[in-house]
Amino acid sequence: MEKLLFTLVTLVLASSCSCRPSSCNVYPCPHYEVIETNEDFEERRYFDSDWVTIKMNNRDTNSLLIAMETLHTFSEKQKEAGRKYYDGWPVLITIVDGDVPSTSLSCFLAPNPEAEITDSSVTLEHKAPTTVYVRTYSGEPSPTTAEENKKTLSEALVKAGKKFNPNISVGAFYESYFSLTHHNEIWIYSA
Repeated sequence: MEKLLFTLVTLVLASSCSCRPSSCNVYPCPHYEVIETNEDFEERRYFDSDWVTIKMNNRDTNSLLIAMETLHTFSEKQKEAGRKYYDGWPVLITIVDGDVPSTSLSCFLAPNPEAEITDSSVTLEHKAPTTVYVRTYSGEPSPTTAEENKKTLSEALVKAGKKFNPNISVGAFYESYFSLTHHNEIWIYSA
C-alpha cells in the first residue's frame, strides 16, 4: 500500500511540474502552466511577462550578433547604474512572416526591474497572457535546426487539430551559445 501511495504522489507531482530548463533554476524565467503534454509538443499558458526587445534589420548572422551585443550592453549599463536589473532566460528570436515581416531578439526581464531605456534601439515590451505550442530539442542552436523543428511542430499541430498562427514563430534559447548542453524550444502561438 505504501509503495502504491508513493507512486501516486510521484505521478501527481511529476504531472504538475512545468519541467523548466535547468537554467531557470539559476536565472529568472517567465512563469507558465502546462495545459497539455504529448509526445510531439506541449501546450503552455504563459502569464504576463516583460521583455527587453530589439528589432533586427535583417535575418542574418551579422544582424543577430549586433542585436545580441546591444542587449548585453543594455544589461551591463543597467547594472553599472545601480539599477535593480537581473539577467533572465530565455532569449527569444521572433520571426513574423506575412505582409509586414519582422525579426526581433528579446530577453526576459525579471519581475520588478528598474530598467531605464537609454538606447533608442531597445524597447520594453509587455506580453499579455498567451497560449503557445512548444517543441523542445537539444543540440547547438542554428537556423537549420530551428526551421526543421518548426516544420515538425506545425505538422504535429495540424495532425492534432490545433488552431495556430502560422505567420509567427519563436526560437527560445536558455543557455549561452558556448554552453556544453542546450535546451532549445520552438514556440508557435495558438490562434
